Amino acid sequence: MKDFILGIIMGIAELLPGISGGTIAAISGRYEIILKAASDIVSLKWTKESLKIITFLIIGMGMSIILLSKVLSYLFNKYPEYSYGIFAGLIIGGLIYLLNQIDFKKKSNLSIITITFFIAFLLLNFAKSIESTTGNINFWYLMFGGVVAVSVMVLPGVSGSSMLLIMGLYKPVINAVSNMNFNILIPVAIGIFLGLIFIIKLLEGLMEKFREHVMSFLIGLTLAGMVTIFPITSKWLTYIFFIIGIFLSHYLEKILKE
Repeated sequence: MKDFILGIIMGIAELLPGISGGTIAAISGRYEIILKAASDIVSLKWTKESLKIITFLIIGMGMSIILLSKVLSYLFNKYPEYSYGIFAGLIIGGLIYLLNQIDFKKKSNLSIITITFFIAFLLLNFAKSIESTTGNINFWYLMFGGVVAVSVMVLPGVSGSSMLLIMGLYKPVINAVSNMNFNILIPVAIGIFLGLIFIIKLLEGLMEKFREHVMSFLIGLTLAGMVTIFPITSKWLTYIFFIIGIFLSHYLEKILKE
């Protein structure tokens, strides 16, 4: 039952950019247990206990995602600037966590941040221009979004929804969950499935050997995404929501640690 409740909280966290489900798991003291259970299942070496843990987590997360997606879909469609403002603030809160994980005196970390930022900025703007030209989101891009989202879920401090927002996929995916739009949900689900099978084991190994480099890559990606999605608007209230988002992210993490 505790994994079911934890799954509900993690599902809510994953829907809110800047708040990581991995952080919730770490704070709960069950991060390593959940990661081991997920790794066992991906490796087809599951036990009754690991299957039980992951099943209850998935049911809990699924329930909260389906129920909360309606609310978030409404907010994005009704108040897009304010929604982007507060979510951009929440992402900044997550970024502060990442920045504390690396040593800026190491040139390799700075190089990875810089290179990742420029490449990601160009790719994100290219994807944005294709979407605005065709009016559709590419199947392969949606699938890639699913891979990225599920992969970063295993990292404390990094939210899958933050990555979707950065990639310009958060609103379409939330709307798709709310309206059961399988044209979007199917490629994302395929990406999630592939990410679970191939990427999580790789990422687990990379985090053990090159933790700071992985974090530096995520910082560069997050910075590029922030520049891309940050709402430039004449509505000053948007910037108030941005500041509220930063404080919310900070205090939510503080409350969860207590």
